[in-house]
Amino acid sequence: MRFVLGLVGLTLLIGIAAPYLDAGAFRGSIQNALEQTLGRKIEIGQVRFTLFTGPGFTLERVTVQEDPRYGLEPFAFIPTLEVRVRLDKLLLGQIRPLGLRMVDASLNLTKSDDGTWNAVALVERLGAPRRTPFNFFPAVEISNGRVDFQLGTRKSTFYLTDTDLSIYPESSGKIYFKFEGSPARTDRAGNGFGHLTGTANWYLKPAAASGNQLEADVNLEPSNLSELSTLFQGHDLGVHGNISGHVVISGPFASLHALGDMRLDDVHRWDLMPSPGDTLRVRFRSQIDLEKHTLDLATLPLSSDNKSAADNPLMLQFKANNFMTHPSWSVLASMHKAPLPALLPLGRRMGMALPAGLQMDGALDGVIGFSNLTGLEGGVVITNAVANIPNVPPLRSASASVTISGSKIHIDPAILQSDTGGTLRAGGDFDLANQNLTAEINADQFSIAAFKQTTNAWFGSPHALSLMSDGKLSGSFGVNFPPAGPVWSGQGQFNNVTMEVPGVGLPVRGLQGKFTMDEETFDLPHLSGLIGDSSFTASYRYAVSAKHPEHLHLQMQAADLSALESDLAPTISDQGLLSRLPFARRSIPAWLASRSMEGELDIAQCSVNQMPIGPLSTHFVWQGTSVQLAELKLKLPSGKLQGSGTIALSARLPRYRLNMKVDGYPWSGGLLKLAGTVDTSGMGLVALQHMEASGDFSGVGLTFSPGDPLTNITGRFSFAFNGTTPLLKLTKVQARQGDEDWVGEGGSSNDGKVLLDLANGERQVHLAADLMPGGNTP
Repeated sequence: MRFVLGLVGLTLLIGIAAPYLDAGAFRGSIQNALEQTLGRKIEIGQVRFTLFTGPGFTLERVTVQEDPRYGLEPFAFIPTLEVRVRLDKLLLGQIRPLGLRMVDASLNLTKSDDGTWNAVALVERLGAPRRTPFNFFPAVEISNGRVDFQLGTRKSTFYLTDTDLSIYPESSGKIYFKFEGSPARTDRAGNGFGHLTGTANWYLKPAAASGNQLEADVNLEPSNLSELSTLFQGHDLGVHGNISGHVVISGPFASLHALGDMRLDDVHRWDLMPSPGDTLRVRFRSQIDLEKHTLDLATLPLSSDNKSAADNPLMLQFKANNFMTHPSWSVLASMHKAPLPALLPLGRRMGMALPAGLQMDGALDGVIGFSNLTGLEGGVVITNAVANIPNVPPLRSASASVTISGSKIHIDPAILQSDTGGTLRAGGDFDLANQNLTAEINADQFSIAAFKQTTNAWFGSPHALSLMSDGKLSGSFGVNFPPAGPVWSGQGQFNNVTMEVPGVGLPVRGLQGKFTMDEETFDLPHLSGLIGDSSFTASYRYAVSAKHPEHLHLQMQAADLSALESDLAPTISDQGLLSRLPFARRSIPAWLASRSMEGELDIAQCSVNQMPIGPLSTHFVWQGTSVQLAELKLKLPSGKLQGSGTIALSARLPRYRLNMKVDGYPWSGGLLKLAGTVDTSGMGLVALQHMEASGDFSGVGLTFSPGDPLTNITGRFSFAFNGTTPLLKLTKVQARQGDEDWVGEGGSSNDGKVLLDLANGERQVHLAADLMPGGNTP
């Protein structure tokens, strides 16, 4: 026991001290042995003994030169090389390497012009003694190394980093590999893209010419999908998520067969949030040619029972050429009656502009491909599609064709049916690069309400139609939907439409007409409908660049001003709960504050409280809470009225100020002319009671009693109401009767008479006439 313990202690002591002992005396022997083993010149720095990992030696700053057949660049630079040797030979003074362990090494794997690899020639030199059936220790190990690939004189962009590799030669000629590492690119910084682990058997002497040269079992640990796309493409393709997989490879180097599966999780576009829980599983087979650097991969059914294409709605194929030098690769997706509900979540996560809550039924048939050289290409047909969006009538399409070229997606016009009646024909283009959508829509007797609901769900409805409801719509529309928002254009017609116009108390009913619109204008050249019981025709134009963007020309066959005033109550008076309080100020609605309109109003038969007063026309300019009236004309039953004025809408009740001229108005057997101003406020009888008028008057042939008609009369007047009693005051009156001139003044009396007190020198006369003939209100 003492002997055993002493031996163990001595061994531990030697093992601890060995790394501190200089083994420079063995440098030449070690160098010769390694050069014979590797077939290459070796340069060695410091040499030390090692026991626990050996017995053997630890070499520092080792450079392994290259075989001249493969170039002049060193095969490997190894900061630390641990050499395990045969103890029996070492005791006899001989160096016989059993294993090499390279720490933090950098290696160049080079393929010569004749197609051979330097690593193949090197590995073939490694072999176990024939009398030893198995090797329990690797002949070569690489720890945390970097492996570069070189084809002739050109170094590949791809390399392996963080590489751990163990090589176990067997006497049968098979070499067993155990490896892990991360592929990377020299033109991208980082610690690698994805992580691979696995094992492999390399048969140096296959049993048959067509036998397996390589058998491998490889695992892709969960990795970022964007990192793998960067590995192949050189930059992030904008698709993020997680990918993992497993593959079994076998066959000769020129025709390797692979069978495996992949798992994709949380696939989404880079600027969108992932959807945890969404997983796509894919089985695949592959053909790999390591001599020509080609790869051909195709998906397989998840179940081996599915044999036909009809059982596999989605098939993927991946091809890569020259993947070691200038990789060109493509992905091809073939769909056969692929269900839309299953593909819709993926389309949403890839950033397609889909409405919130959209659910779709239907199937896809076609082929879509992506190449790193040409981008997206392909086409699909969507059949028996049904689109359901909350609070939107369902849309159905028997067939729709989609073609893809580069970043452009083109949808051929397709007929869409709705439960509301009528049809839509829609198509368009979508640019994946800038997320710009251009659509063309044709409507045929389609419900306006359903049209607005549908378009608003997909890309926003036209603002020009926002006030319309009910009714039918026919026409063609175009919408350009950049990220800033939709821009509409189009032309068509509508009928039996109801419109809620801001400021009009009653809806406009039975509206029909034609329209054109674009980014700058909205034009309704021919419009007709009903406001209350009054019919009208009109033209309307909205132009963004005009001084007054809105222009309205309104024509009515008959209208009562009292009824119109009531209809326009939301515009001309405050409708709030506090509007009746004397101290309350009017709250100006946004639509009124922003109004900028110019237009004309023509009423063929105008009346007030059912009393006809004649045709009325005016030109107006409406700016916010101010309405300017110009060229106001009223053709009275006898005589005419002309003038201009303003309507102020900023207070609780409207305020009117009019400059008016009345010509040829019949009164008291003669004709009157009036010119002056009228001020009032309020609505209806209130406005009449608040009315104040003043100005100049003149008349001819007026008859007062007693006396003969006055040849002519002039003067000034003022008029107001005291409650319901009219008050008229006449001043600076000058009258002529025959050859006599009279001056004086006058006014109204409580009994409804107009009294004139005239004087001619010392002569005086008192004349009277009815203010309101027949007692009627003017």
